Amino acid sequence: MTLGLVALGVLPSLVWLSIYLKEDDHPEPNKFIIKTFFLGAVAAPLAAGLEFLLIGSVKGLALPSVLVNFLVFFVFIGMVEEYCKYLAVRLGVERKSVFDEPTDAMIYLIVSGLGFAALENVLALFHFTDRGTAALVGQAFEITALRFLSSTLLHVLASSIVGYYLARSHFFGEKLTVPKGILIAGFLHGAYNVLTLNSNSFQKISPTLIVILLLALMAVWVNALFYKLKRDFFK
Repeated sequence: MTLGLVALGVLPSLVWLSIYLKEDDHPEPNKFIIKTFFLGAVAAPLAAGLEFLLIGSVKGLALPSVLVNFLVFFVFIGMVEEYCKYLAVRLGVERKSVFDEPTDAMIYLIVSGLGFAALENVLALFHFTDRGTAALVGQAFEITALRFLSSTLLHVLASSIVGYYLARSHFFGEKLTVPKGILIAGFLHGAYNVLTLNSNSFQKISPTLIVILLLALMAVWVNALFYKLKRDFFK
């Protein structure tokens, strides 16, 4: 059953990976896809450790609750996680010869984000399922389906945005675009976190609809960014 939960936790990432790899006109070597996926998974505990330290650093400080919440959700979680996923690509593949087209930046960031999400999903299954009940299988599939359509997709889209700005930096020589991408993706990531919290795990209709709208708009934008990179590079 343990291996089953691990496989189920990784499944959403593999499905999204198969979808987005089709966006690459020149498929990347499997070796680097696997390596980046693994580094993305390694980035998850790194991000968690940084989040723990940063959140702990503001405890006890006489700061307004609005400021604390902004720091926690948008900076300590959103931007830290986006930076750690970027770091996996920066260290693992950006300086390799296979990193030779602008869309590669988006593809590899997506792969990193999916590795990150895979570990998150596995941990969520072990944390939220009651392995002592007969309803374990149904409960695990419900959590997996929900995360496939929400948090895993969020990681895909936010990572894609960072990948776009990495491409603008690496292939077009534009300045300060990577920090800009991390700021934008981190802000959207933080907005998702706040909305999800307010939705009470998607039990409340209004914030849930806003989450769906946010993800839909991000998906449309990311699709446009893919084609913009292709157009700008080959024109």
